[in-house]
Amino acid sequence: MRATLLILLTALLLTAPALAQAGNDPLDLQVKKIYSAPDQSSGLVYDIPIEAKVLDVSENNNWYKVKIAFKLGPFSYNYIGWAYIPVGDFVAERSKKNERLARVPAEALPPAEQ
Repeated sequence: MRATLLILLTALLLTAPALAQAGNDPLDLQVKKIYSAPDQSSGLVYDIPIEAKVLDVSENNNWYKVKIAFKLGPFSYNYIGWAYIPVGDFVAERSKKNERLARVPAEALPPAEQ
């Protein structure tokens, strides 16, 4: 019993600094909950039972370094690699569209519905 308590206390002391520093990293983004709308007050659709993190983002915001980790019985699996998610291209295209709309004279736009 004392040995188990000593092991747990040692593990807690060794992991505490890593846990404290993990909260300060802006790229340590947990991707564990999926919502029905882009709002945290919307309904939770799925809570992912694995660790999924974004670790880094490429210069053009289209490539994301991700870590996926899970445990299955006594075995643990960790995968780190790059995923292509063209967010940068999408944001650039949307920005161009908004610029074009901003240049259209107000008279050319349809009247707003009341």
